[in-house]
Amino acid sequence: MVIRVGLIGAGMIGGWHARIVAEGASALAAVCDLDMARASALADRYGAAAFDDPAAFFASGLDAVIIATPEAAHAGNVAMAAEQGCAVMIEKPVAPDLATMREIIAVAEAAGITAMAAHVERFETGSAQLQSAVAEGVCGRVASILARRQFGPGEVGRFAGSSSTLRILGIHDFDLVRWVHPGAIASVHAMAGRGALHAAHGMDDHVITTIGFEDGAVACVESAWTLPPAYARFDSPEGWQAAGNNRLDVYGAKGFVSNDMSLRNQQLVAFDAAEGFRAAGIRHQPVVHGRVQGALRAEVEHFLDCVASGAAPIVGLGDALRSVALLEAAEAALASGVPQVPVL
Repeated sequence: MVIRVGLIGAGMIGGWHARIVAEGASALAAVCDLDMARASALADRYGAAAFDDPAAFFASGLDAVIIATPEAAHAGNVAMAAEQGCAVMIEKPVAPDLATMREIIAVAEAAGITAMAAHVERFETGSAQLQSAVAEGVCGRVASILARRQFGPGEVGRFAGSSSTLRILGIHDFDLVRWVHPGAIASVHAMAGRGALHAAHGMDDHVITTIGFEDGAVACVESAWTLPPAYARFDSPEGWQAAGNNRLDVYGAKGFVSNDMSLRNQQLVAFDAAEGFRAAGIRHQPVVHGRVQGALRAEVEHFLDCVASGAAPIVGLGDALRSVALLEAAEAALASGVPQVPVL
């Protein structure tokens, strides 16, 4: 069975999704973006039809759609997909708030469609094996979880006014924290370091979120754009993407598990006199022998396997609900300066 796949949202991550589908056994049948020039450019690359009208796109005979639009558009996209009986994989955050998240869940469940949350870290080897080790009891009773996701500022200005540091970076680790330690949360607090990025774009440079669990455990999540711009700006080797300063550690009564992806533990580095030291980000979508590999491919292929088999995705909308609840609480705490309790 060849699955006819559509992509809505032809931005950066949408471009990666389109390439992965086109390189696989399914057919990239259609691309939609409100900017027709952008939709056409991506669609023409892979021989797909281009749309700038979402209603026409969803009515074009698709089996599955990858939704990579801004989160404010997700509920409308899912509603149109549900009307056509079309499976969906929805980029994170799946919804801008809890009320919309619940609306998305209700629509998907009523239509009986396959619906998956695109939390790519669930498909990273290190993240998945860390979670399995904690679930196996390697750490014993969990006491603390420390997560860091830090990058250079890059093109963060393009998100100004439409998203936030917690929505772009923090959502990854909010999902990981809830996956690793799914217990009830007692309180959430957040503080931001506001420097040059905030002054220029209104985006928080560095956010620290602390999460207290009812069982006494605590988590600390760092979400940041504070690596120097030059660290992530280089032209060679060809195809390299800049690495981040990321890690996830879990400590407990009997032991600990650490997935260290930090500055001093990068797998692939290069140095020359012209550009100095640089590290390659090869986690989510490395290109090997001209084909995208890694966790992003595993995520897309898992979604399409679920569409073909009818199996439930390993990352469902219930997982997205918990992540959005934590995101909403963290943003409220950041805005108010008062600890919050997720409404979930």
